Amino acid sequence: MPELEKVMNSKVVRGLLRYYGYKGQKRVDEMFGAHKERGIVPFFGRVPLKLAVQLGMKRLGMSEELKESFLSKYYNRQTVMNVIRTVANNGLQQPFRFDGPALIVWNYTSLCNLRCRYCYQSAGKPLDDELSFEKRIDIINQMVDANVAFVAFSGGEPIMGSRFWDVLKYAAKFLHISIATNGTLLEDRSIVDKLADNGAKNVFVSLDGATRESHEFIRGEGSYDRTIRGIQNLVVNRHLHVGINTVVTQRNFHEVEDLLKLANSLGVNSFNHYNFIPTGRGSDDHKNDLLPEQREQLLNMLAQWHAKRKQTNLNTISTSPQYCRILFEQSGGQTAGLFHYTTDTGSSIKGIIKYAGGCGAGRVYAAVQPNGIMSPCVFMPQVEIGDLRKERLHDIWKNSELCKALSDRENYHFKCKKYHYVCGGCRARALAYGDILGADPGCIVYRETVRPVEVAGEEEQAATA
Repeated sequence: MPELEKVMNSKVVRGLLRYYGYKGQKRVDEMFGAHKERGIVPFFGRVPLKLAVQLGMKRLGMSEELKESFLSKYYNRQTVMNVIRTVANNGLQQPFRFDGPALIVWNYTSLCNLRCRYCYQSAGKPLDDELSFEKRIDIINQMVDANVAFVAFSGGEPIMGSRFWDVLKYAAKFLHISIATNGTLLEDRSIVDKLADNGAKNVFVSLDGATRESHEFIRGEGSYDRTIRGIQNLVVNRHLHVGINTVVTQRNFHEVEDLLKLANSLGVNSFNHYNFIPTGRGSDDHKNDLLPEQREQLLNMLAQWHAKRKQTNLNTISTSPQYCRILFEQSGGQTAGLFHYTTDTGSSIKGIIKYAGGCGAGRVYAAVQPNGIMSPCVFMPQVEIGDLRKERLHDIWKNSELCKALSDRENYHFKCKKYHYVCGGCRARALAYGDILGADPGCIVYRETVRPVEVAGEEEQAATA
Protein backbone atom coordinates (compact mmCIF):
# COMPACT_ATOMS: atom_id res chain seq x y z
CA MET A 1 0.00 0.00 0.00
CA PRO A 2 1.46 3.42 -0.89
CA GLU A 3 2.72 5.47 2.07
CA LEU A 4 -0.04 8.08 1.75
CA GLU A 5 -2.71 5.41 1.95
CA LYS A 6 -1.03 3.83 4.97
CA VAL A 7 -1.18 7.11 6.83
CA MET A 8 -4.68 8.19 5.77
CA ASN A 9 -6.21 4.75 6.28
CA SER A 10 -4.75 4.23 9.75
CA LYS A 11 -7.18 3.89 12.63
CA VAL A 12 -5.81 7.02 14.33
CA VAL A 13 -6.18 9.30 11.30
CA ARG A 14 -9.61 7.97 10.34
CA GLY A 15 -10.74 8.32 13.94
CA LEU A 16 -9.67 11.97 13.97
CA LEU A 17 -11.37 12.60 10.64
CA ARG A 18 -14.54 10.93 11.88
CA TYR A 19 -14.52 13.31 14.84
CA TYR A 20 -13.98 16.42 12.67
CA GLY A 21 -16.53 15.21 10.15
CA TYR A 22 -19.32 14.93 12.71
CA LYS A 23 -19.09 15.81 16.41
CA GLY A 24 -16.12 18.11 15.91
CA GLN A 25 -17.46 19.86 12.82
CA LYS A 26 -17.47 23.13 14.74
CA ARG A 27 -13.65 23.08 14.76
CA VAL A 28 -13.72 23.06 10.94
CA ASP A 29 -16.26 25.89 10.91
CA GLU A 30 -13.93 27.96 13.11
CA MET A 31 -11.18 27.66 10.50
CA PHE A 32 -13.50 29.24 7.97
CA GLY A 33 -14.47 32.25 10.05
CA ALA A 34 -16.96 30.99 12.62
CA HIS A 35 -16.62 32.43 16.13
CA LYS A 36 -13.91 30.51 17.98
CA GLU A 37 -15.02 28.79 21.14
CA ARG A 38 -12.78 29.58 24.10
CA GLY A 39 -11.28 27.04 26.43
CA ILE A 40 -8.50 24.46 26.61
CA VAL A 41 -10.55 21.65 25.00
CA PRO A 42 -11.60 23.68 21.90
CA PHE A 43 -8.03 25.00 21.58
CA PHE A 44 -6.46 21.54 21.50
CA GLY A 45 -9.31 20.35 19.30
CA ARG A 46 -8.17 22.86 16.68
CA VAL A 47 -4.47 21.99 16.82
CA PRO A 48 -4.39 18.71 14.80
CA LEU A 49 -6.70 20.14 12.16
CA LYS A 50 -4.68 23.33 11.84
CA LEU A 51 -1.41 21.41 11.48
CA ALA A 52 -2.91 19.06 8.89
CA VAL A 53 -4.30 21.93 6.80
CA GLN A 54 -1.01 23.84 6.94
CA LEU A 55 0.93 20.76 5.85
CA GLY A 56 -1.51 19.99 3.04
CA MET A 57 -1.47 23.54 1.70
CA LYS A 58 2.32 23.64 1.89
CA ARG A 59 2.51 20.42 -0.13
CA LEU A 60 0.20 21.99 -2.71
CA GLY A 61 2.42 25.07 -2.92
CA MET A 62 -0.20 27.51 -1.63
CA SER A 63 1.06 30.89 -0.47
CA GLU A 64 -0.15 32.48 2.77
CA GLU A 65 -2.26 34.89 0.74
CA LEU A 66 -3.85 32.05 -1.20
CA LYS A 67 -4.40 30.10 2.01
CA GLU A 68 -6.20 33.05 3.60
CA SER A 69 -8.32 33.44 0.47
CA PHE A 70 -9.18 29.73 0.54
CA LEU A 71 -10.20 29.83 4.19
CA SER A 72 -12.43 32.86 3.65
CA LYS A 73 -14.83 31.07 1.33
CA TYR A 74 -17.73 29.06 2.67
CA TYR A 75 -17.86 26.71 -0.31
CA ASN A 76 -14.26 25.66 0.33
CA ARG A 77 -15.35 24.66 3.80
CA GLN A 78 -17.89 22.41 2.08
CA THR A 79 -15.12 20.75 0.08
CA VAL A 80 -12.94 20.23 3.16
CA MET A 81 -15.88 18.69 5.04
CA ASN A 82 -16.61 16.45 2.06
CA VAL A 83 -13.03 15.17 1.94
CA ILE A 84 -12.92 14.64 5.71
CA ARG A 85 -16.13 12.61 5.70
CA THR A 86 -15.07 10.64 2.63
CA VAL A 87 -11.80 9.44 4.14
CA ALA A 88 -13.39 8.95 7.57
CA ASN A 89 -16.12 6.71 6.15
CA ASN A 90 -14.35 4.96 3.26
CA GLY A 91 -10.63 5.48 3.67
CA LEU A 92 -8.39 6.83 0.92
CA GLN A 93 -9.19 4.87 -2.22
CA GLN A 94 -8.39 5.19 -5.89
CA PRO A 95 -10.08 6.73 -7.61
CA PHE A 96 -11.47 9.06 -4.96
CA ARG A 97 -15.28 9.06 -4.71
CA PHE A 98 -16.66 11.91 -2.60
CA ASP A 99 -19.04 11.23 0.28
CA GLY A 100 -21.40 13.71 -1.43
CA PRO A 101 -21.01 15.22 -4.91
CA ALA A 102 -18.54 18.10 -4.91
CA LEU A 103 -20.30 19.61 -7.94
CA ILE A 104 -23.87 19.53 -9.18
CA VAL A 105 -24.75 20.55 -12.74
CA TRP A 106 -28.40 21.59 -12.48
CA ASN A 107 -30.43 21.78 -15.65
CA TYR A 108 -32.69 24.38 -14.14
CA THR A 109 -35.23 24.35 -16.96
CA SER A 110 -35.74 22.91 -20.43
CA LEU A 111 -37.06 26.28 -21.59
CA CYS A 112 -34.73 27.90 -24.13
CA ASN A 113 -34.85 30.64 -26.74
CA LEU A 114 -32.62 28.63 -29.13
CA ARG A 115 -32.85 25.16 -30.67
CA CYS A 116 -29.19 24.17 -30.84
CA ARG A 117 -28.15 21.27 -33.04
CA TYR A 118 -26.14 19.42 -30.37
CA CYS A 119 -28.19 20.22 -27.26
CA TYR A 120 -27.84 17.29 -24.85
CA GLN A 121 -31.12 18.35 -23.24
CA SER A 122 -33.07 18.72 -26.51
CA ALA A 123 -34.23 21.95 -24.88
CA GLY A 124 -36.97 24.24 -26.13
CA LYS A 125 -40.19 24.07 -24.17
CA PRO A 126 -40.24 23.63 -20.38
CA LEU A 127 -41.12 20.20 -19.04
CA ASP A 128 -44.64 19.78 -17.71
CA ASP A 129 -43.33 18.62 -14.35
CA GLU A 130 -40.52 21.09 -13.63
CA LEU A 131 -39.82 21.65 -9.95
CA SER A 132 -41.66 24.19 -7.83
CA PHE A 133 -39.82 27.10 -6.23
CA GLU A 134 -40.22 25.53 -2.79
CA LYS A 135 -38.73 22.22 -3.96
CA ARG A 136 -35.78 23.97 -5.57
CA ILE A 137 -35.00 25.72 -2.28
CA ASP A 138 -35.29 22.39 -0.49
CA ILE A 139 -32.82 20.81 -2.93
CA ILE A 140 -30.31 23.61 -2.28
CA ASN A 141 -30.59 22.89 1.44
CA GLN A 142 -30.01 19.21 0.70
CA MET A 143 -26.89 20.14 -1.27
CA VAL A 144 -25.53 22.05 1.71
CA ASP A 145 -26.27 19.10 3.99
CA ALA A 146 -24.38 16.79 1.58
CA ASN A 147 -21.40 19.21 1.51
CA VAL A 148 -21.82 20.09 -2.16
CA ALA A 149 -19.58 23.10 -2.83
CA PHE A 150 -20.18 24.01 -6.47
CA VAL A 151 -23.37 24.32 -8.51
CA ALA A 152 -23.54 25.09 -12.22
CA PHE A 153 -26.96 26.22 -13.44
CA SER A 154 -27.51 25.07 -17.00
CA GLY A 155 -30.55 24.24 -19.09
CA GLY A 156 -32.13 25.01 -21.45
CA GLU A 157 -31.42 28.63 -20.78
CA PRO A 158 -31.39 28.88 -16.95
CA ILE A 159 -31.98 32.63 -16.89
CA MET A 160 -35.40 32.05 -18.45
CA GLY A 161 -36.49 29.59 -15.77
CA SER A 162 -39.27 30.27 -13.27
CA ARG A 163 -38.07 32.34 -10.26
CA PHE A 164 -34.46 31.83 -11.31
CA TRP A 165 -33.24 35.03 -9.67
CA ASP A 166 -34.72 34.11 -6.31
CA VAL A 167 -33.18 30.64 -6.44
CA LEU A 168 -29.81 32.03 -7.56
CA LYS A 169 -29.71 34.56 -4.73
CA TYR A 170 -30.54 31.91 -2.14
CA ALA A 171 -28.07 29.34 -3.51
CA ALA A 172 -25.25 31.89 -3.61
CA LYS A 173 -25.41 32.26 0.17
CA PHE A 174 -24.02 28.74 0.55
CA LEU A 175 -22.52 27.57 -2.76
CA HIS A 176 -20.14 28.68 -5.49
CA ILE A 177 -22.37 29.42 -8.47
CA SER A 178 -21.61 29.08 -12.17
CA ILE A 179 -23.99 29.80 -15.04
CA ALA A 180 -23.91 28.04 -18.42
CA THR A 181 -25.72 30.12 -21.03
CA ASN A 182 -25.98 30.64 -24.78
CA GLY A 183 -25.19 34.29 -24.09
CA THR A 184 -27.83 35.87 -26.32
CA LEU A 185 -29.84 37.33 -23.44
CA LEU A 186 -26.68 38.91 -22.03
CA GLU A 187 -26.55 41.54 -24.76
CA ASP A 188 -28.75 43.30 -22.20
CA ARG A 189 -26.09 44.66 -19.83
CA SER A 190 -28.54 44.85 -16.94
CA ILE A 191 -28.91 41.04 -16.93
CA VAL A 192 -25.14 40.64 -16.68
CA ASP A 193 -25.05 42.96 -13.69
CA LYS A 194 -28.00 41.14 -12.15
CA LEU A 195 -26.11 37.85 -12.35
CA ALA A 196 -23.18 39.35 -10.45
CA ASP A 197 -25.40 41.17 -7.95
CA ASN A 198 -27.24 37.94 -7.11
CA GLY A 199 -24.10 35.98 -6.40
CA ALA A 200 -22.97 34.25 -9.61
CA LYS A 201 -19.19 33.83 -9.78
CA ASN A 202 -18.57 32.18 -13.16
CA VAL A 203 -20.46 32.59 -16.42
CA PHE A 204 -19.68 30.24 -19.32
CA VAL A 205 -21.00 31.14 -22.76
CA SER A 206 -21.39 28.67 -25.63
CA LEU A 207 -19.54 29.76 -28.76
CA ASP A 208 -19.27 27.04 -31.40
CA GLY A 209 -17.30 28.72 -34.12
CA ALA A 210 -14.82 31.48 -34.85
CA THR A 211 -17.05 32.61 -37.70
CA ARG A 212 -20.68 33.62 -37.85
CA GLU A 213 -21.44 30.81 -40.31
CA SER A 214 -20.07 27.96 -38.20
CA HIS A 215 -21.59 29.19 -34.93
CA GLU A 216 -25.00 29.82 -36.44
CA PHE A 217 -25.03 26.42 -38.12
CA ILE A 218 -25.21 25.03 -34.58
CA ARG A 219 -27.04 27.79 -32.71
CA GLY A 220 -29.32 29.38 -35.28
CA GLU A 221 -29.48 32.50 -37.45
CA GLY A 222 -28.71 35.79 -35.72
CA SER A 223 -27.16 34.17 -32.63
CA TYR A 224 -23.49 34.95 -33.29
CA ASP A 225 -23.54 38.73 -32.90
CA ARG A 226 -25.82 38.51 -29.87
CA THR A 227 -23.51 35.98 -28.22
CA ILE A 228 -20.41 38.09 -28.87
CA ARG A 229 -22.12 41.16 -27.40
CA GLY A 230 -23.07 39.09 -24.38
CA ILE A 231 -19.44 38.03 -23.86
CA GLN A 232 -18.26 41.61 -24.23
CA ASN A 233 -20.73 42.71 -21.55
CA LEU A 234 -19.58 39.96 -19.22
CA VAL A 235 -15.85 40.72 -19.37
CA VAL A 236 -16.32 44.32 -18.23
CA ASN A 237 -18.01 43.17 -15.02
CA ARG A 238 -15.10 42.74 -12.60
CA HIS A 239 -17.09 40.44 -10.32
CA LEU A 240 -17.45 37.66 -12.91
CA HIS A 241 -15.06 35.01 -14.19
CA VAL A 242 -15.94 34.49 -17.87
CA GLY A 243 -15.38 31.43 -20.01
CA ILE A 244 -16.18 30.30 -23.53
CA ASN A 245 -17.54 26.76 -23.99
CA THR A 246 -17.00 25.06 -27.35
CA VAL A 247 -18.12 21.63 -28.51
CA VAL A 248 -15.52 20.51 -31.06
CA THR A 249 -16.54 18.25 -33.94
CA GLN A 250 -15.43 17.66 -37.51
CA ARG A 251 -17.41 20.79 -38.42
CA ASN A 252 -15.33 23.28 -36.42
CA PHE A 253 -12.11 21.37 -35.65
CA HIS A 254 -10.18 23.52 -38.11
CA GLU A 255 -11.31 26.70 -36.31
CA VAL A 256 -10.09 25.92 -32.78
CA GLU A 257 -6.86 27.90 -33.07
CA ASP A 258 -8.85 30.91 -34.28
CA LEU A 259 -11.36 30.37 -31.47
CA LEU A 260 -8.54 30.46 -28.93
CA LYS A 261 -7.26 33.69 -30.44
CA LEU A 262 -10.80 35.12 -30.43
CA ALA A 263 -11.27 34.13 -26.79
CA ASN A 264 -7.99 35.81 -25.94
CA SER A 265 -8.90 38.99 -27.82
CA LEU A 266 -12.27 39.15 -26.07
CA GLY A 267 -10.51 39.05 -22.71
CA VAL A 268 -12.25 36.00 -21.24
CA ASN A 269 -10.62 33.99 -18.47
CA SER A 270 -10.92 30.49 -19.90
CA PHE A 271 -11.52 28.47 -23.03
CA ASN A 272 -13.37 25.26 -22.27
CA HIS A 273 -13.34 22.42 -24.78
CA TYR A 274 -16.39 20.16 -24.47
CA ASN A 275 -16.22 16.63 -25.75
CA PHE A 276 -18.83 15.89 -28.38
CA ILE A 277 -21.22 13.35 -26.85
CA PRO A 278 -23.68 11.74 -29.31
CA THR A 279 -26.74 12.36 -27.13
CA GLY A 280 -29.82 14.57 -27.21
CA ARG A 281 -30.15 16.33 -30.57
CA GLY A 282 -26.65 15.13 -31.47
CA SER A 283 -27.40 11.44 -30.94
CA ASP A 284 -27.50 10.65 -34.66
CA ASP A 285 -24.39 12.60 -35.65
CA HIS A 286 -21.64 10.08 -34.84
CA LYS A 287 -20.03 10.71 -38.22
CA ASN A 288 -18.98 14.21 -37.16
CA ASP A 289 -17.22 13.04 -34.00
CA LEU A 290 -13.48 13.67 -33.95
CA LEU A 291 -11.13 10.89 -34.96
CA PRO A 292 -8.70 9.80 -32.22
CA GLU A 293 -5.83 11.52 -34.08
CA GLN A 294 -7.80 14.77 -34.24
CA ARG A 295 -8.66 14.65 -30.54
CA GLU A 296 -4.99 14.09 -29.76
CA GLN A 297 -4.02 17.05 -31.94
CA LEU A 298 -6.69 19.23 -30.32
CA LEU A 299 -5.68 18.37 -26.75
CA ASN A 300 -2.02 18.95 -27.51
CA MET A 301 -2.94 22.37 -28.89
CA LEU A 302 -4.84 23.17 -25.69
CA ALA A 303 -1.86 22.01 -23.63
CA GLN A 304 0.42 24.35 -25.58
CA TRP A 305 -1.91 27.25 -24.82
CA HIS A 306 -2.05 26.14 -21.21
CA ALA A 307 1.75 26.38 -21.05
CA LYS A 308 1.62 30.07 -21.99
CA ARG A 309 -1.40 31.00 -19.83
CA LYS A 310 0.66 33.45 -17.74
CA GLN A 311 1.29 35.48 -20.89
CA THR A 312 -2.22 35.18 -22.35
CA ASN A 313 -4.26 35.12 -19.09
CA LEU A 314 -6.32 32.42 -20.78
CA ASN A 315 -6.73 29.09 -19.03
CA THR A 316 -7.59 26.07 -21.16
CA ILE A 317 -9.90 23.37 -19.82
CA SER A 318 -11.30 20.22 -21.39
CA THR A 319 -14.02 17.75 -20.41
CA SER A 320 -11.99 15.08 -22.19
CA PRO A 321 -10.25 12.93 -19.54
CA GLN A 322 -7.44 12.37 -22.04
CA TYR A 323 -6.43 16.00 -21.45
CA CYS A 324 -5.28 14.98 -18.00
CA ARG A 325 -2.98 12.39 -19.53
CA ILE A 326 -1.51 14.85 -22.04
CA LEU A 327 -0.85 17.56 -19.44
CA PHE A 328 0.66 14.98 -17.13
CA GLU A 329 2.97 13.62 -19.85
CA GLN A 330 4.07 16.98 -21.23
CA SER A 331 4.91 18.41 -17.81
CA GLY A 332 6.65 15.35 -16.41
CA GLY A 333 3.96 15.04 -13.79
CA GLN A 334 4.07 18.69 -12.73
CA THR A 335 0.67 19.61 -14.17
CA ALA A 336 -2.47 17.59 -14.61
CA GLY A 337 -6.21 17.90 -15.05
CA LEU A 338 -8.11 17.18 -11.86
CA PHE A 339 -11.81 16.52 -12.37
CA HIS A 340 -11.67 18.25 -15.80
CA TYR A 341 -9.77 21.25 -14.44
CA THR A 342 -6.10 22.12 -14.63
CA THR A 343 -3.67 22.69 -11.82
CA ASP A 344 -0.18 24.14 -11.77
CA THR A 345 1.31 23.04 -8.46
CA GLY A 346 3.46 20.04 -9.15
CA SER A 347 4.93 18.96 -5.82
CA SER A 348 2.07 16.65 -4.97
CA ILE A 349 0.44 15.94 -8.32
CA LYS A 350 2.26 12.64 -8.83
CA GLY A 351 0.94 11.49 -5.48
CA ILE A 352 -2.70 12.51 -5.89
CA ILE A 353 -3.37 12.13 -9.60
CA LYS A 354 -4.33 8.46 -9.28
CA TYR A 355 -7.02 9.50 -6.80
CA ALA A 356 -8.26 12.60 -8.60
CA GLY A 357 -7.63 12.05 -12.31
CA GLY A 358 -10.08 11.24 -15.04
CA CYS A 359 -13.84 11.25 -15.49
CA GLY A 360 -15.79 12.47 -12.47
CA ALA A 361 -19.24 11.13 -13.40
CA GLY A 362 -20.86 9.58 -10.36
CA ARG A 363 -17.84 10.02 -8.13
CA VAL A 364 -17.13 13.78 -8.14
CA TYR A 365 -20.26 15.25 -9.62
CA ALA A 366 -23.84 14.53 -10.66
CA ALA A 367 -26.57 16.23 -12.66
CA VAL A 368 -30.08 17.29 -11.66
CA GLN A 369 -32.76 17.49 -14.34
CA PRO A 370 -35.48 20.18 -14.38
CA ASN A 371 -37.96 17.76 -12.78
CA GLY A 372 -35.60 16.59 -10.02
CA ILE A 373 -34.32 13.39 -11.63
CA MET A 374 -30.65 12.81 -10.80
CA SER A 375 -28.15 11.49 -13.35
CA PRO A 376 -24.47 10.63 -12.91
CA CYS A 377 -23.51 13.12 -15.63
CA VAL A 378 -25.21 15.96 -17.48
CA PHE A 379 -24.43 14.16 -20.75
CA MET A 380 -26.43 11.14 -19.61
CA PRO A 381 -29.87 12.76 -19.22
CA GLN A 382 -31.55 9.43 -19.94
CA VAL A 383 -29.79 7.66 -17.04
CA GLU A 384 -31.67 7.93 -13.75
CA ILE A 385 -30.04 7.25 -10.39
CA GLY A 386 -32.80 8.76 -8.25
CA ASP A 387 -35.68 11.22 -7.94
CA LEU A 388 -35.27 14.22 -5.65
CA ARG A 389 -39.04 14.56 -5.37
CA LYS A 390 -39.06 11.26 -3.47
CA GLU A 391 -35.53 10.76 -2.08
CA ARG A 392 -32.82 12.79 -0.37
CA LEU A 393 -29.85 13.88 -2.48
CA HIS A 394 -27.22 12.35 -0.21
CA ASP A 395 -29.11 9.05 -0.02
CA ILE A 396 -29.34 8.85 -3.82
CA TRP A 397 -25.62 9.52 -4.18
CA LYS A 398 -24.57 7.17 -1.40
CA ASN A 399 -26.76 4.25 -2.48
CA SER A 400 -26.45 4.38 -6.28
CA GLU A 401 -24.99 1.11 -7.52
CA LEU A 402 -24.30 2.67 -10.91
CA CYS A 403 -22.25 5.49 -9.38
CA LYS A 404 -20.28 2.95 -7.37
CA ALA A 405 -19.62 0.99 -10.56
CA LEU A 406 -18.48 4.13 -12.41
CA SER A 407 -16.01 4.76 -9.57
CA ASP A 408 -14.58 1.23 -9.60
CA ARG A 409 -12.15 1.22 -12.51
CA GLU A 410 -10.90 -2.24 -11.68
CA ASN A 411 -14.23 -3.58 -12.95
CA TYR A 412 -14.38 -1.57 -16.17
CA HIS A 413 -14.80 -3.70 -19.27
CA PHE A 414 -11.34 -2.71 -20.50
CA LYS A 415 -7.98 -2.03 -18.91
CA CYS A 416 -5.53 0.72 -19.82
CA LYS A 417 -2.55 -0.30 -17.67
CA LYS A 418 -0.65 2.96 -17.96
CA TYR A 419 -3.44 5.55 -17.70
CA HIS A 420 -6.32 3.76 -15.98
CA TYR A 421 -6.28 6.14 -13.01
CA VAL A 422 -4.88 9.22 -14.73
CA CYS A 423 -7.65 9.12 -17.36
CA GLY A 424 -9.97 6.12 -17.62
CA GLY A 425 -11.99 7.55 -20.51
CA CYS A 426 -15.26 9.51 -20.67
CA ARG A 427 -18.21 7.51 -19.30
CA ALA A 428 -20.78 9.50 -21.27
CA ARG A 429 -18.98 8.81 -24.55
CA ALA A 430 -18.59 5.16 -23.60
CA LEU A 431 -22.36 4.99 -23.00
CA ALA A 432 -23.15 6.78 -26.27
CA TYR A 433 -21.12 4.15 -28.09
CA GLY A 434 -22.77 1.23 -26.30
CA ASP A 435 -21.24 0.42 -22.89
CA ILE A 436 -21.11 2.79 -19.93
CA LEU A 437 -18.28 0.73 -18.39
CA GLY A 438 -16.53 0.26 -21.72
CA ALA A 439 -13.78 2.18 -23.43
CA ASP A 440 -14.00 5.68 -24.85
CA PRO A 441 -13.53 4.93 -28.58
CA GLY A 442 -12.07 8.38 -29.19
CA CYS A 443 -8.92 7.59 -27.23
CA ILE A 444 -5.83 7.01 -29.35
CA VAL A 445 -4.04 5.10 -26.57
CA TYR A 446 -6.95 2.67 -26.31
CA ARG A 447 -7.05 2.19 -30.07
CA GLU A 448 -3.32 1.66 -30.44
CA THR A 449 -2.48 -0.34 -27.31
CA VAL A 450 -5.55 -1.82 -25.64
CA ARG A 451 -7.88 -2.60 -28.50
CA PRO A 452 -5.37 -4.61 -30.60
CA VAL A 453 -4.73 -6.89 -27.59
CA GLU A 454 -8.46 -7.39 -27.11
CA VAL A 455 -8.96 -8.18 -30.78
CA ALA A 456 -6.09 -10.69 -30.71
CA GLY A 457 -7.61 -12.32 -27.64
CA GLU A 458 -11.02 -12.56 -29.30
CA GLU A 459 -9.45 -14.13 -32.41
CA GLU A 460 -7.53 -16.65 -30.28
CA GLN A 461 -10.70 -17.63 -28.43
CA ALA A 462 -12.55 -18.06 -31.72
CA ALA A 463 -9.76 -20.26 -33.12
CA THR A 464 -9.82 -22.63 -30.14
CA ALA A 465 -13.61 -22.80 -29.90
